[in-house]
Amino acid sequence: MLLLSVLFILLGCKEEFNSTKLNQKILFQTEYINYAWGYQHSVLMIDSTGKVWSYHLPKEWNFTDANGYISFEDMKENFNQLEMTSITINKDTLQKYYSKLTKAAYGDLSEPKTEMFDAGSTSFSGFIYHPKTKKYKEVLIRQIGDVYIENKSIEAMQIYNWLISLRPQEPSQSVFEQ
Repeated sequence: MLLLSVLFILLGCKEEFNSTKLNQKILFQTEYINYAWGYQHSVLMIDSTGKVWSYHLPKEWNFTDANGYISFEDMKENFNQLEMTSITINKDTLQKYYSKLTKAAYGDLSEPKTEMFDAGSTSFSGFIYHPKTKKYKEVLIRQIGDVYIENKSIEAMQIYNWLISLRPQEPSQSVFEQ
């Protein structure tokens, strides 16, 4: 078994989907969806090793349920569609912001407010994995675009400011265009 684990690590196999000392694979996500003027859907995910992954217009995507949960298997299916970007987050920085997520999970959300039309929406989220249920719980940090929703906790504001600072500089990457 040890040999098999080492082999997966050496080959960089995404399907292994192991967690690190942060005890889960996916930590943060930024997702852009727009149905106006042609369908657009793209995501950036940050994993527990600090690697940033992306996709654009996946054929199939598993979304969280009405309560904000997504199963381990559904998250794994999503992850297996991703492409690695050139961005890597320092592990100390990653740990710093992930440690704020638990308090952000208890933050009050503002009432949804319509701000734009046909701009779509970009949501900034973190995930907390629950091993007993084998589900990830999405923690909304902020949603911008057509409808604005803000997690009012100080920790959510700090996570949002960090996530927005990671936005790509190339205009062709639409995940953070808001």
